[in-house]
Amino acid sequence: MKRLFLLGAILGCGGKSDTSLPIEAQCNPLGANHCMTPWPSSAFEVDDATTMTGRKLAIPAGTLPTNTDGIPADPTGWNSADGFSPAAPMVMSFPGGVSVTGLPPSDNMDLSLAADSPTVIFDMTAGARVAHFAEVDAQADSPDQQALFLRPAQRLIGGHRYAVAITTKVKAKDGSDLASPPGFQALVSGTKTDHALLEGMRTRFDDVLDALDGAGFPAEDLVVAWDFTVASDDYIHRDVLAARKRALDALATHPIAFTITSDQVVGDGSTIKRRISGNMDAPLFLTNSGNFDNHTVLVRDADGLPALQGFYQIPFNAIVPTCAYGAAAKVGMIVYGHGLMGSSNEATGGVQQATASETCNIIIGTDMRGMSSNDLPAVARALNDMSRADEVMDVLVQGMVNQITLAHALHTTMQQTLFVDGTGAPLADADKVYYYGLSQGAIFGTAVMAYEPTITRGVLGVGAANYSELLDRSADWPMYRTILAGGYPDALDCTLAISMFQMRWDKVEGSGVANSVLAGDETMTPAKQILLQIALGDEQVPNIGSYWLARSMGLPILGPTPTTPWGLSVKTGPLTGSALQIMDGGAPPNPVTNIPAPEQDPSMHDLTRIQPATRREMKTFYATGVITDECAGACVCQDDACK
Repeated sequence: MKRLFLLGAILGCGGKSDTSLPIEAQCNPLGANHCMTPWPSSAFEVDDATTMTGRKLAIPAGTLPTNTDGIPADPTGWNSADGFSPAAPMVMSFPGGVSVTGLPPSDNMDLSLAADSPTVIFDMTAGARVAHFAEVDAQADSPDQQALFLRPAQRLIGGHRYAVAITTKVKAKDGSDLASPPGFQALVSGTKTDHALLEGMRTRFDDVLDALDGAGFPAEDLVVAWDFTVASDDYIHRDVLAARKRALDALATHPIAFTITSDQVVGDGSTIKRRISGNMDAPLFLTNSGNFDNHTVLVRDADGLPALQGFYQIPFNAIVPTCAYGAAAKVGMIVYGHGLMGSSNEATGGVQQATASETCNIIIGTDMRGMSSNDLPAVARALNDMSRADEVMDVLVQGMVNQITLAHALHTTMQQTLFVDGTGAPLADADKVYYYGLSQGAIFGTAVMAYEPTITRGVLGVGAANYSELLDRSADWPMYRTILAGGYPDALDCTLAISMFQMRWDKVEGSGVANSVLAGDETMTPAKQILLQIALGDEQVPNIGSYWLARSMGLPILGPTPTTPWGLSVKTGPLTGSALQIMDGGAPPNPVTNIPAPEQDPSMHDLTRIQPATRREMKTFYATGVITDECAGACVCQDDACK
């Protein structure tokens, strides 16, 4: 990690005309003890008239962390963006750490909007304060490595410019005053320096101070302040939209062929008549023929967009419930999204068999390429060397294409020739195609719903966004953090690596589309309906991320409810539209700090998927679009209210 050993004041220049800052030329000149902080920052932006925001990232070489193998992270993959993530937190760090006293908490973000809030996020484009909570990194090994996070309550607005301020009400860990970074002092005082990045910020910085002053936070009350631009939605969506168009154009003249490798009855056939495994064609956008090899990434054309490379084979697994053979009408088909680093095999598991039977829908899934079990080596490589993020994050664009291709097959060849009875007559209705994702499949499921052009109803079981808020708090994370820390042992480097990864995840997870998925206009699809089902105390997908997603989507809570989190409102069903449903299995709440939630027995992560009430709600929702409360009152499941 590059450290900045500041002297506590701006050093004299010894006869030179410009004051010298004791900060390396490639580092953020407003920082105190890390080359990247504060982050995100306009210190790493330049004007660019060709982008939607008028800005573009220009992170210098040597700014990002260097891993234990001596490999500096290459900023090239990030510098194509026209702004920073709408989801990742603002991060600052100070020598000696920061006191948590008085920081606005996650369960009362009204305090972040008060006149005396110690931390400020201000939307300079809209002229409005932004609700948030602030915390310090509870996993840091030492105060010098401890991040101060400002986490917005919901997705920031694409293309907007934001100002961030740490006021003098925030204290050092020992209770003393925080030292204001020399670079900030130089901007406030008008002192010219020899730091090119600082001088590049100067012409725009008066706007930052004026905006904060107008909001009631004058410069003399600030320890440090900075600004940044959020990436445009156009930039975030462009890769998947281009790949989708090119994939569907190719499929228009290429009927999807598939082969069956296994087709068996499950048990006595009373519940599941067929469990099918096979492979199918999908448009390919990857190098190395799509193989799971080192350096398999997207192929890009001269415009930087995913370029079609023909077709390749992807796996699928499906179950056909016995009820489909005697149904009064043709049944529906559900695209299933698997869990963390899983595979399409999960589509045929016991829970899915019960769901298929009780809702009387066929369930089928394929791998989420980029974060499936076969992608684990690539994930490990990226965690050890940030420069290899393309091998995961960009490959997830192929994962989205695979989901869209599977849905296309359900409307065409699979409906016509795979899911048929003994006479060859179709069992399923091509107009009844839905989505159901669990865990990772629900985290990516918001994006699947946003980009898939035909599915209009989806259920997200224990869904959430964004990964940068979820990871540290998840019981699943310690193993992956061990790999990350093996490459980047400094806790601040780990923190900032996660923020960098979030910028790439935005293209394929709910963080990139939560604001627009329901309307569908920004991703050029019909309007969507989403039922988000979660359990209190979920140890793998912490509730804080589910609430962030619900606020970003504008979801009401289906009432009655066992709890009403900050910033959300309750509507009693039945509802026509979308909603968040909260179930209570009696587990303690997730930890308040950013530490992994303890394992639960029974697991709250599994609670929603095993409830009969959940499946009754899904059946009605898929068939009619109406969201009903099938619990006996509030869904307090340990009292059999969810049976």
